[in-house]
Amino acid sequence: MVVVDIVGLLFTVVLVGVRYPHYVLAAAMIHEVGRIAMTVFLHQHIELLVAAGAFGKTTINNQETMLAAACIAVSGPLANYIVSAVVGGIEYERGGTLLNPLARLKHPFGVVNLRLAVVSFVLSMIQLL
Repeated sequence: MVVVDIVGLLFTVVLVGVRYPHYVLAAAMIHEVGRIAMTVFLHQHIELLVAAGAFGKTTINNQETMLAAACIAVSGPLANYIVSAVVGGIEYERGGTLLNPLARLKHPFGVVNLRLAVVSFVLSMIQLL
């Protein structure tokens, strides 16, 4: 079952990049595709997928090991980090603009993916514990 949480997506837009909501939605889609790809790679069955940007959650049917759940939880932020590294542009931004969601960016897609990776990783570790 796939559930799209609009409130979670709006909070993600506010936390990650208010100025670039279309890039945030694209980064959230990359995030969810990363989680689905890891679930398929580990041969798990998805029971529930909540697409809410950084606040999303994937519940698998046979959660036998904590390692599989941890891999699935980290795979979304890892996908965003990989896209951020491949697209580049982070090195051309000032340090303060990397953290400010209201800042005007020269290369917004890489920065938005990096912000989503960091926020999602922190929230995934909180949910995992």
